[in-house]
Amino acid sequence: MSREHNLEIGLKDSKQNEFMIYYDRVKFKLSGFARAITRNTENARDLVSDTVLAAYENFDKIKNKESFSSYIFTIAVRLNRKRKSKMKNFEEMDDMALENLINHDPMPDISHDIKVLYNTLDKLPEKMKEAIILYEISGFTIEEIKEIQGGTISGVKSRLKRGREKLSELMSDKFTYKMNNNYSAEQNEFSKKNEKLMKVGI
Repeated sequence: MSREHNLEIGLKDSKQNEFMIYYDRVKFKLSGFARAITRNTENARDLVSDTVLAAYENFDKIKNKESFSSYIFTIAVRLNRKRKSKMKNFEEMDDMALENLINHDPMPDISHDIKVLYNTLDKLPEKMKEAIILYEISGFTIEEIKEIQGGTISGVKSRLKRGREKLSELMSDKFTYKMNNNYSAEQNEFSKKNEKLMKVGI
């Protein structure tokens, strides 16, 4: 085996190892985002796989590796938009995806509210839905969402504000009350849910 070939293998292994270091930090969050945005188990798996492949192929082009999280989620968002644009029929949420999106042992009213929320999210415009999921469920900052979605800070804030307002209009009075008066508690519920999902993965 030539020295040049050994060097090529060494560089490839080095790239893979470095990529995995950064990917390990976001893989569960990415899986949770894919489940929430597609609401279909197979589509979520495909989105994660395609995203990881594209992210790895262009990994050398990242100037600041610490921005890897925004980088890979930007790819996921763009790939999902392409998938959505090709969809001809509305995709129903499958049973496995529904089970994975909620706690396995939640309080009955919380479980119902979470189901209502995910059903209602699908009625929002795509970029508005993305912003809500990235901020409220995936835990990104407004600045990070700007990097992922593009546009401006004010644009992200506007999408979040209008998204919440639209959700409040569409959802039941009970959950609207919780959104307006106990929003942090609901956000904690989502955090607990995603923490459990992280241990399971796709």
